[in-house]
Amino acid sequence: FRVVAPDLPGHADSDIPEGFAFTLEGFSAFLEDMRQELGLERVSLVGHSMGGCICVHYAASHPDAVERLALISTPGSAGALGWQARLPFAHRLAGLAYPLWGPRMAASLIKSSVRHPDKLPPDFLEGAVMQASLLRREALVGTTRMLGKLDLGPELAAIKAPVLIVQGDHDPSVKPSESERLGGVLDGARLHAIPDCGHCPNYEYPHLVVGLVEDFMRGVV
Repeated sequence: FRVVAPDLPGHADSDIPEGFAFTLEGFSAFLEDMRQELGLERVSLVGHSMGGCICVHYAASHPDAVERLALISTPGSAGALGWQARLPFAHRLAGLAYPLWGPRMAASLIKSSVRHPDKLPPDFLEGAVMQASLLRREALVGTTRMLGKLDLGPELAAIKAPVLIVQGDHDPSVKPSESERLGGVLDGARLHAIPDCGHCPNYEYPHLVVGLVEDFMRGVV
């Protein structure tokens, strides 16, 4: 497969375009601009966590451009998130805490999101921390605000593409029952729960997740 892995605006190596809105609409417009710039007629999307939310919104907004949709640890509403994300004015708290943001805090958050942080390869963890520590303040505040108001009900109802849903059974960030709820909304969705796994199956069981996604993209599952 040809794989394109974008850094979203304000994340890692991507700057923030002038006037960019940290909303699902803003991120979907970013993906559409990128698709057109690359000359891609149809794409299959793989999204983890918030990335999955963006993929759902894009697929609902551009159904003719999306062939398949793989969602990993993806919430469909704010109610499915952990209590920290649902705190009143969580985005303001995130802004106040941003001066403390850096490799140490990024490493702590990544480790707290997985089931067995000691099993993450050191070189992989170092790379993930480096990327995460580049998060801009505007991105942190904007996405925290966006997730606090999350409601993908209308978008989920509009999805026409085949869907794969993957989630760990010990996800501390998104209720593990959310995968079954989404599966009930998305007609014909393939569900795969990964035992003894936290919020990041793609970190904790990369070979398994890649195999599931490859089979799904080929129409095997």
